[in-house]
Amino acid sequence: MTQQDATGRWWGEADRDPIHWAAAQWFARLRDPDVSLDDTLAWQAWMGEDPRHAEAFARLEDVSSALQCMPQPEAPRAAEARRDAYDGSVPIRDWRERPRRPFLFAVAASALLASVALALLLFGGASLPGLKSAGSAFVTAVGENRTVQLADGSKVVLGGNSRIEVTVSDKVRRIELARGEAFFMVAQDASRPFKVHAGNATVVAVGTEFNVLRGADRVVVEVVEGRVLVEPASDLVPAVLLRPFRPKLVPVQVGAGEETTVGSAAVEPATRIPDVAAATSWQSGRLAFRLEPLRYVLEDVNRYAPKPIVIGDQEIGDLKVTGTVVGNNVSGWVASLESALGVVAVEDEDRIVLRRGR
Repeated sequence: MTQQDATGRWWGEADRDPIHWAAAQWFARLRDPDVSLDDTLAWQAWMGEDPRHAEAFARLEDVSSALQCMPQPEAPRAAEARRDAYDGSVPIRDWRERPRRPFLFAVAASALLASVALALLLFGGASLPGLKSAGSAFVTAVGENRTVQLADGSKVVLGGNSRIEVTVSDKVRRIELARGEAFFMVAQDASRPFKVHAGNATVVAVGTEFNVLRGADRVVVEVVEGRVLVEPASDLVPAVLLRPFRPKLVPVQVGAGEETTVGSAAVEPATRIPDVAAATSWQSGRLAFRLEPLRYVLEDVNRYAPKPIVIGDQEIGDLKVTGTVVGNNVSGWVASLESALGVVAVEDEDRIVLRRGR
C-alpha cells in the first residue's frame, strides 16, 4: 500500500528509492558507537542537501522508535510454521497482499525485521544497542578530587562524588560519566574518537581538553582547548540522530573558550565562557559561580559539603548566586548566603535546610 504525504509524494516504493537507501546507510553508520566526527559532520551536510534527505531519515527514526515498543510475537507451533510459505526474497508488501493468517504475517514480519537488522549491521558496521564492552570504573568520595591516567594516554580529573566508567580498546575510547564532574585531557588519536556520555549529552573529541558537569536535569560542557561535538542523546534512538520535529536537538560544535548546556529539550548554541580559569578552578578546591541558580549551585557544592544542603522552599531555588566556595569552608559559605540572599539555614544532624527568610 502506498501513502501520499502533504507535498504529494508517494512513499510506497521506499524500499526501492535511492534516497531512502542512502538514509538507511547513514542510519546504520550512525548507530556505530565508534562513528567518527568526520562521518557525523558529513551526515549533517547530506541532511542539508535536500529536504527529502531529512524526510527519509525521519521516517527511519519513526520506524526505529515504533519498533522499540513492538511486542515480541509468540513463536508459532511447529505445524503452523510448516504451513508458512513466505519466501524471504519477496518484498513483504508484495507477499502480504496474499491471504495469510495473522500469526503467519507476524512471523514473517519478525523475520524481515531480523533480516533488515542483520543487513544494517553488516553494511554499516553497527553494533546492537544495549551491548557494552567490559571496562573499569573510577569513583571519588564527597570532597575528593582524583586524577586518573587512561590506557590511551588521556587523563581525567574527577571532582568530588563523581563516577566514570571507562572502556578503552584498540578501536574504542568511551567514557560514561555516571555522576558528578570531570575534566578530560584527551590524547590525540584521530582513528579513535574519544566519547563521553553524560545524561542527555554525548561529547565527541579527538585530542582536546574539556570539562563535563552532569547535573540532575542538565549537562554543561566547557572546552578549554581544541573543539568537540556535543550531541543529544536519547534512550530510543542513537545520540547523533537529528529529530526534525525537535529542531533544537541537533549536534553543536563547541570550540576553545566556549560552552554549551544540554537539557531534555535542547542543545543550546555554543557561547563564550566568561572566565575559563574559573570554569576549572574546582580542581584546586574553589567552586566559582556567576549568576547561577541556587539549585544548580547546591548540586556542585554538595559534592564537597560535609552535610547535604537542601532547599526547603522551592521558590528560592531560582535565586542567582555569584561568588566562590572554598571546598574546606562550606559552612562559612552557607552563613554568607543568609545575608546575601535573605535565606535561613536550619541545620540538623543529617543535613542543612535552606528556607525563605521570615
